[in-house]
Amino acid sequence: MKIVSLNEALRFNIPSVSVVIPAYNAVPAILDTVLSVRMQTLTNFELLIVDDGSTDNLGAALSSTVRDDPRIRIIRQPNGGLAAARNRGLAEANGEFVGFVDADDLWHPDFLLKLVRELQRSPEAPFAFAYSRRIDEENRVIPTKLWKRPPPHDFVGLLTVNSVGNGSASLFRTSEIRAVGGFDRSMQALGLHGAEDWKLSLSLAARHRPVVVAEPLVCYRLARASMSQANPTRQLRAIFAVMEDMRTRFPGTEDRHFRNGRTMMNGWLWGAFVRNRDWKMLLQLSFESYILNPLWFRSSALRDVHFMKIYALIQDLGPRPPLHALNENGRKPFAYLNRKNPPPVVPKEIALVLQEE
Repeated sequence: MKIVSLNEALRFNIPSVSVVIPAYNAVPAILDTVLSVRMQTLTNFELLIVDDGSTDNLGAALSSTVRDDPRIRIIRQPNGGLAAARNRGLAEANGEFVGFVDADDLWHPDFLLKLVRELQRSPEAPFAFAYSRRIDEENRVIPTKLWKRPPPHDFVGLLTVNSVGNGSASLFRTSEIRAVGGFDRSMQALGLHGAEDWKLSLSLAARHRPVVVAEPLVCYRLARASMSQANPTRQLRAIFAVMEDMRTRFPGTEDRHFRNGRTMMNGWLWGAFVRNRDWKMLLQLSFESYILNPLWFRSSALRDVHFMKIYALIQDLGPRPPLHALNENGRKPFAYLNRKNPPPVVPKEIALVLQEE
């Protein structure tokens, strides 16, 4: 591995990446999100923070960071919702690849490097994604059961088990995501927002199979105020709207895949309904998932999802170690989150990582 300065980068064929963070009243969580991007081992990126009409002190909170790092740019627009903010970032993106990270999620330092590498190996893939681990609002790890083997991730696989999992887990080819029109803004107008990232993944997977990096390189924050957790009923309506759209666009898809997808998505929101004590909806979800789909267990991937969900519900009540203490073979990738002894963020001269084969 060789390190070259930013000024020397043009001599090398190093892929460029645009990172988009949509932000609406995201202080203070976004500070750690931005830090997780700045700590990437592949540093040839631009970071576009789309301020979607925030009323908090986002600009002031990020002023010193923006001043210290020329890769960062804040784009301000009137409030238009998550899809509109992501699309604005996509329109402004200059990179060959583009990734979207929600303003409270975190990336492992190797996220960009490993996903770019995988996309270079698979030139037909429209996007790559990685596994996710869960964290809470205090940057503590909620133990997560990962896939034993790479889950199905073609169009049918994403429809039935949504193996991507969340909007922060993917890195896209910019040309591919623009070719399908980006994120669907019409869902917000219909009050069905919350599943635009899943719809985009399905639309791209219908064109060509994506690739997966089978490592937990994303920290998905389980926050009570998040879109899916705060209003799971609306999230469920958005999910069903995406399914109906896919059923219309791809009429040759077998109905059992939609039934399995409904079983999986119901289970994904189960915990939110439990926390909201919505027992009536839980009974309805159980009826739809198992009585109306009695052969769901024939899908090995769906069985794996159920084991993972049961494990997650149990672990919600257990101890949660701090993320900064996470040890990977002697390396602590999130040590920068240790408030008492944080390491340097980036060297004075911004560096690029050039992988030499």
